[in-house]
Amino acid sequence: MGNSSKHQVVSKIRFLEDQLVSLDHYLPETYDYLMRELDIQKRILTELDVLETNAAIEASRICE
Repeated sequence: MGNSSKHQVVSKIRFLEDQLVSLDHYLPETYDYLMRELDIQKRILTELDVLETNAAIEASRICE
């Protein structure tokens, strides 16, 4: 999971956040959908960050 995957997730998060900000009002279902999708993408980004950090820790441990 490289920078490309992380970049795609960040782009999706920005898009969803822009959608939430740009519209004055939502039907409750639309708002719920956007918030669910935003939560999913933020979870994926967190997962990528954890995997990246764990790989860096392992790499530094091997070099010791």
